[in-house]
Amino acid sequence: MIQIATSWLLLLPIMFGIGWLASRWDLRLENRMDERERMRQQRSTFKGLSLLLNEQPDQAIEALVKIAQLDPETIELHFALGNLFRRRGETERAIRVHQHLANRDDLKPRDRDHAAYELGRDFLRAGLLDRAEASLNRVGEGKFAAPAKESLLEMYQIERDWTKAIIAASELAGLQGKSHHTEIAQFHCELGQEALHRKDLPQVEQSVQSALQAVPNHARALILQGDYLMAMDRPAKAIEAWSVIAKTHPAYMHLLADRWMVAHAALDKADVGLSALCELLKTQASGELLDIVQKHMTRIRGAQAAEVMLVEVMQHSPSLSALSKLAETRLALAESNGTPERVSDLQATLSLLKQRTTSLARYTCGNCGFRARRFYWQCPGCNHWEAYSPRRSEGAVPSGPSM
Repeated sequence: MIQIATSWLLLLPIMFGIGWLASRWDLRLENRMDERERMRQQRSTFKGLSLLLNEQPDQAIEALVKIAQLDPETIELHFALGNLFRRRGETERAIRVHQHLANRDDLKPRDRDHAAYELGRDFLRAGLLDRAEASLNRVGEGKFAAPAKESLLEMYQIERDWTKAIIAASELAGLQGKSHHTEIAQFHCELGQEALHRKDLPQVEQSVQSALQAVPNHARALILQGDYLMAMDRPAKAIEAWSVIAKTHPAYMHLLADRWMVAHAALDKADVGLSALCELLKTQASGELLDIVQKHMTRIRGAQAAEVMLVEVMQHSPSLSALSKLAETRLALAESNGTPERVSDLQATLSLLKQRTTSLARYTCGNCGFRARRFYWQCPGCNHWEAYSPRRSEGAVPSGPSM
């Protein structure tokens, strides 16, 4: 018995040693497996990035999805994957990824805000504006507060909800520490324009005053103020408001020149109004203002007076537009008392000039370069406000008329 007991005592250290060696071996095997798994994930990640850099987004998404399945805790990877889906136009998949993140209880507040912001962008891209607004409004006051408010502002403009746009722009100004007064003035003008269409004149007046409070002497607000005063049958006051534009924003006068003449005609002062517009041509002879002045000059003072005016314009501000208008006026004079040969020559000249000026005359956005035949306060291309120059881009001629 004593020998058996002694044998077991000798075996115990050996068995303990074997157990210790086995545990170390298992640990090394486990570490090797973890290391191989990490290496596999790294290779998959690098493969996904490589595919992205090589502009192979479909294969990249497949690689990144595999990584996300292997390690569901990779939050940043899920964000990257969701953004990839959105950029690819796969908004449903992007929504699922970001919604999964937004519903996780273990996320830090910053990551939860990030998920709510990205989910709001997904809904906005999908056209689900109510859900986008709800998600973006859940974003807290951290890093994503300003981007979320920018997205809300973008959405309110799409919806043409100008009241909410004003609130969002004011809050965004506080978050960013920079002014959004130009946009706010435009939003008030949009509200005023809508009120004018439905003949809610008190609302028009309120909107105009709010716009002028945001940006004193704002061109569009002053134009709208004149329209409001004309609707109130107060042409003298309308002329007073529009005279501020003639002094401070003369390049915008072509937008209201016809109404300017109507207001003066209501006071039996059409000639006075025309003289004021002719004075503006000394610095604003290009574009639509010249077209409008030529039209009213011909109607009020006759074609010969219009010809004299256009010759003066060609001397100080030569352009293809002015040359075309001069040819048009001289054609009208020739048709009334000229020779058939003169009429034929002028018709051919005018046809060539109109082809040229029609292709050249465009308003161009200073932000994105979008070109349009008409003037926009908000660019249809990039949605920036007041990005269009009020002057059309037109061809110039080196000297006076040669006809």
